[in-house]
Amino acid sequence: MKRKKLFSSAAAAAILLSMFTACTQSDGGNGGGNTTTTAAPGTTAPPSTMQEEQQSQAEEISTKEFELENKKITFLATWARNPANGKNKDVAIELFQTRFGGEIEDIVVGDSERYDKLASMVSTGTSPDFFSAADSDAFPMGAINNMFQPIDDYIDFTDEWWSSRKEINDKFVLKDKHYVATISPEVEVLLIYNKSVIEENGLPDPYQLLKEGKWDWTACMDMMRKFCDKSEENYATDGWWITSGFCNSTGVPFIGMQDGKIVNNVRDSLIAEAQEFLYTIRKEDMAYPVWDYGWVSNPANVGVGKTLFYPTGYWALTELNSEYGLAKYGNPGEVGFVPIPKCPSADALYVPARVNGYMLCSGAPNPEGFACMMYCEAAASDSKEAEDITKEQYFNEYGWTDEMWEMRQTMYDLLEEHPVFDFYKGVSLATFDNLDNPAKDAYHNGTSWTQTKETIFGSVQSEVDKANASIEG
Repeated sequence: MKRKKLFSSAAAAAILLSMFTACTQSDGGNGGGNTTTTAAPGTTAPPSTMQEEQQSQAEEISTKEFELENKKITFLATWARNPANGKNKDVAIELFQTRFGGEIEDIVVGDSERYDKLASMVSTGTSPDFFSAADSDAFPMGAINNMFQPIDDYIDFTDEWWSSRKEINDKFVLKDKHYVATISPEVEVLLIYNKSVIEENGLPDPYQLLKEGKWDWTACMDMMRKFCDKSEENYATDGWWITSGFCNSTGVPFIGMQDGKIVNNVRDSLIAEAQEFLYTIRKEDMAYPVWDYGWVSNPANVGVGKTLFYPTGYWALTELNSEYGLAKYGNPGEVGFVPIPKCPSADALYVPARVNGYMLCSGAPNPEGFACMMYCEAAASDSKEAEDITKEQYFNEYGWTDEMWEMRQTMYDLLEEHPVFDFYKGVSLATFDNLDNPAKDAYHNGTSWTQTKETIFGSVQSEVDKANASIEG
């Protein structure tokens, strides 16, 4: 079930992308896109809120000065940039609204509708202003296909708000032009565990191992072997994020970017080492058998002591009562999380990453408003006041504890040092299809990576070559 869903979602996106490309090529337009929410085109979500004390803190944050003639920007996405229904407003939006009189119109669509909606809006001259880069499928494909426009005319990467971000922004460059306004790296995959379960089974706390510099694949495998008992239905891992997590923790993405060119790393020896680690988990019956349960994972097993680690995205830690929320893993005080452990052969602990960032749509009606919002994002991200507000919101809204906040800080310090971005979703549909599920075969199906990589390498390289030719063209 899940495997089919992965393919169908990507297929839909690619079909819609081809429709968009046809539109832009016919009228000579540049590409564009990003995320924002609305229940229907032209509608806006109910306003978010911020406590009065937090508003006062936000007033202390310095920003670049802007004089906006047009104060409205439009965001197209599967989620609302301005959270609805009275949820906490983040500091960047507070700055944009109160300091510059800005307004964000959120247009919310389904995942497979993003590029279809974008194509329709651009072709009719009603393009949105910005689009999220967080899904890792918009770059470089969107830039290559003229969906988005460079941002260098609107953001100065040498000034005080962006100079510290230039290195990470330089990872999203084609022909010496920046296409993603990257505010910060975000954790793509982490491991969630239940501290009470760890203690009851006489295992070391992974977070303590991390602080001692001992959190690596060897320590992780040792814990998994001690915990697992198939006869008792106790398993080491579950979920759909484990393959990308461990492969990227080598420091080598399946598809990388180097000097503005796309690079195919499928045959890299470190990826082979990660795949062997995953194959061992499957071979020793330590993986929760989703294949026996309709290809459906069960994160709640972590909270009841039946699964040791659940690899997933950072977002799972910022909900309490949703399908994938924090409550699935036990009471908040029992929930622990760490980055994917260090690959023994790597020179550092690398953290699988995505970006907290945005792209400027082709034909955006208000690029200056987009730039203003990006400067608000940068100012908020750098401020101690914003960090204090975020901490308070995490504690009050999500039920976090001091130890969880410490875990977060430690993990993000490591992320800042060694983020790993994988571009395999952002080259083409064929690249995604040739990599996404086949890369999971060692873990889910017990298939040798040696066999898989040689089966897919040629087709992946062909797509990379075509994309690089388009960049040069």
